[in-house]
Amino acid sequence: MLKDLKFQIFFLILVALFILSAISSAVTYENLSEEFQTELNRHNERVAGGEFTRMINMLDAYPLNVVSRPSPAILFSSYQSYPDRINARITFYTPNFHNFGTSTREVFRLNWYFILGILSGFIMLIMSFEAISHEKRAGTLRLMSIYGFKRQMILWHKYISYLLLYLIIIIPPALVSIILFFALTGTWSVAFMLKFLLILLISVPFASFFIWLGIFISMAKNYRNGIVMVVFIWLFFVVIVPQSANIIAKQLSPIKTKIEYQEMQNQAYMDEYQIWGDEYGTLVHGNGSLHDGIRARAFHACQEKSSLSYQIEIDDSARQIKTTQNISIISPFVQFENISEILFDKGFYLFNFMQETTKRSINQISNLMKEQDSRDETSLNLFYSNAGSDRYAIASLGQITFSEQLFDYPDLLFVSDIETDDSLAKTVKILLRLLPILLLNLILIVLSVLKFERLDIR
Repeated sequence: MLKDLKFQIFFLILVALFILSAISSAVTYENLSEEFQTELNRHNERVAGGEFTRMINMLDAYPLNVVSRPSPAILFSSYQSYPDRINARITFYTPNFHNFGTSTREVFRLNWYFILGILSGFIMLIMSFEAISHEKRAGTLRLMSIYGFKRQMILWHKYISYLLLYLIIIIPPALVSIILFFALTGTWSVAFMLKFLLILLISVPFASFFIWLGIFISMAKNYRNGIVMVVFIWLFFVVIVPQSANIIAKQLSPIKTKIEYQEMQNQAYMDEYQIWGDEYGTLVHGNGSLHDGIRARAFHACQEKSSLSYQIEIDDSARQIKTTQNISIISPFVQFENISEILFDKGFYLFNFMQETTKRSINQISNLMKEQDSRDETSLNLFYSNAGSDRYAIASLGQITFSEQLFDYPDLLFVSDIETDDSLAKTVKILLRLLPILLLNLILIVLSVLKFERLDIR
């Protein structure tokens, strides 16, 4: 098989693609690293300036930054559809989402996910869809039967030979790609090296699926039909299933427009404001008696309602993504990408932890600010977003709504270490993602054995 022209061509193509992916990913990694450092420097400059960390200003600004560091995982996939940064106010969880590298919109990005997750499946289908039909046309199946070879043994030998071919055309170029990437970026990480080797190992069940699929197709009576089936099946899993899942998920878990969500947030705020206004009148609508705290509590309650309404938008989007993933569970490509998200801490998997980190940081910072403010004798301890503007109403009294002192813990305002699941929890999640593809492999093995046992080899 190593002398097969198809194998040699595919091997050369994959070598070229792996090398190009390393170069392309290295350039992207350098750009994102520079953008990350710029973001960090900007934050440090604002902290050094003082105004950014005056607690009275922190109430209505966006001082908290939760940022995902660029990592060698860019070599596998960039996940541009999910945010790298979350900026949030410290009063409530009302974040702004941002992406690194959004200034360069790319239609296509060459990386390991394209090579391992999409292209290799097609290659193994092309390589294996003649596995049985070729032997049958050459008459070797009949000879092996005469010499007492069991049909199941023939099938397994075919499978193992194609699996070895897969490992030969994947592992050497992949190792070259990793080494080249680390050399170009000047980085080296044993942890990421092990993760890349693990993703190669995890790719074996996915490659096996297409090998068994090709073997099963190779037992078709019509050779031309086999070619059509190969193309259709590959398109089915790569395009039809993911796109159909996306369409169905939009119907099952719809999301409103940005305008509708904005109206919901505004309405929630105004409804709560009306309730407080009806009960306390000018104590809420005016700011002449801030010292009694009623206006502060009213605005705090209004903002809380608006924030809860804002969370609905995030939850709806997350639910739609989850629904899409559940529907597209039969697509090996989708499962492979979901596994990579867990392994490399990227994509939708990381986004959930970024939200948790942001909320946890907001609570921690809020508690520290309140404790520090309580020691300020000139402060009325009014902790709400409008305190920054309302302070002028009582300035003549020599008091302030909230402390103007610098926040004592500015390092907490920039978070780049985002904790995810431990190794055991990740392993469980990865195995659950692998289970569907393993079941599909098992079904194909059984069907191939049954079909080959009944195959007329004359």
